[in-house]
Amino acid sequence: MTENTPACKLEEALNSHEQNDEQSIRKALRAFVQSRVFVKLDQPWDGKTLPRTDMHLLLVTDGENKEQPMLAVFSSASHEAVYKQEEMGPFKYTAEVDAAWACLGVPENAGIMVNPNSAPNFRISPEVARVLRETAKQDLDNKIKSKNVADIASKQV
Repeated sequence: MTENTPACKLEEALNSHEQNDEQSIRKALRAFVQSRVFVKLDQPWDGKTLPRTDMHLLLVTDGENKEQPMLAVFSSASHEAVYKQEEMGPFKYTAEVDAAWACLGVPENAGIMVNPNSAPNFRISPEVARVLRETAKQDLDNKIKSKNVADIASKQV
């Protein structure tokens, strides 16, 4: 893979993203929520089992706005590698997860930065990140309710 060759559909959408074009922003957001992404963690985790409640995800700042926290997510391992392990303090571990799961880890008033400090990148504002987090939480709650109903139904048979 060369520098300009997209590694996934998310990178294809990011490469065609235009800053103020609503259609390309929607395309990039759609590609993001349907993707698997890489996150940096302060503990080892396989990305499949239930994570520990004391696990933390890497937050970065929003460019010049040093006061705005942004959850760092990466579209591929090559973009995640931009952050050298020795420079990351406790964030030495990487996991590949569904973007919806990553949205669950967005703190209040934080945004999301896809591929910080490398191209192609994409900024998701705190307001949009909040909507993504709430939607992901609703989806998770619905899946849990459906599973619980199915478990109850199977025990009654």
